[in-house]
Amino acid sequence: MRRGKDVAFTLLWDDDEKPNLGDGVSRTKDPSAVLWSVDVGYSKGPGMRTTVLARNKGEARKFTQNRYPTATTITVNGKAR
Repeated sequence: MRRGKDVAFTLLWDDDEKPNLGDGVSRTKDPSAVLWSVDVGYSKGPGMRTTVLARNKGEARKFTQNRYPTATTITVNGKAR
């Protein structure tokens, strides 16, 4: 945080893409959905492993793309334990 003459302010950048969130876009309401293990990679910096609740592998990939729009690679590994 930087301090101006009389006011404290924070520098913010709005260059990042925002995630698309909501039912059917980044998550499911289906009670029979299962957890999928997903690796998310970025062109700069380390990747991460996360889990996504979805009905099938394709839906898990779609939800992950919507949650992390700046990801360069998305690999659905299979059902999480």
